[in-house]
Amino acid sequence: MTDWAMVVLTAIYVLATILICYYNYGATKASRDQAAEMRRQYEEDNRPYITVELIYERKAFYGLRFSNHGKRLANHVRIQLDQTFLDSLKEPSFSEMLKRANGKECIIGIGQHYDLYFGSNKFRENTDKYPLSGQVVYQDGERTYKEAFNIDFDSYATFFSVNCDFDDFLKEMKAQTRELHGVGEKLRQLVTVCQVSADNTDSKSE
Repeated sequence: MTDWAMVVLTAIYVLATILICYYNYGATKASRDQAAEMRRQYEEDNRPYITVELIYERKAFYGLRFSNHGKRLANHVRIQLDQTFLDSLKEPSFSEMLKRANGKECIIGIGQHYDLYFGSNKFRENTDKYPLSGQVVYQDGERTYKEAFNIDFDSYATFFSVNCDFDDFLKEMKAQTRELHGVGEKLRQLVTVCQVSADNTDSKSE
């Protein structure tokens, strides 16, 4: 009986040890998974994050704005535009500039942006616009991020060049300045005529 009792106790002890090891393994794995998830969330919250938007600057130039909304510097930023879009541009000065810049590297700081222009107001007249697609690739230490973008111009309202109140005021000021310059020129001519007349009068008096 004593031997059987020892066997049973030993079996219970072994089983208890196995259960303890199993639950310890489960707790350790859960801790590792939790730590990995916390690390992933931290890296996700503390990384550069570049977004792309269509811009229309100074009522004259169309472009793309690449903004870093993240919490770290974006290094080795490479903007790669789709070749079909580049070939569709009708303004050689812009298409050549973009082809030279395509794939070159730059740095975008926290809260900063990089603008890339692809056309003037003539671009609006192009009825055969291809979607502006591509990707921006950038790094943060050893990590590399890729953000694809696709802008279909048919989905955007037409850009119109409309003057605001300040533009109208500035135009009016320029017009008044031209008028004042004209008045000033007329006064200078009048002074010159009066001076010549006075000189002629003095000559006759002598």
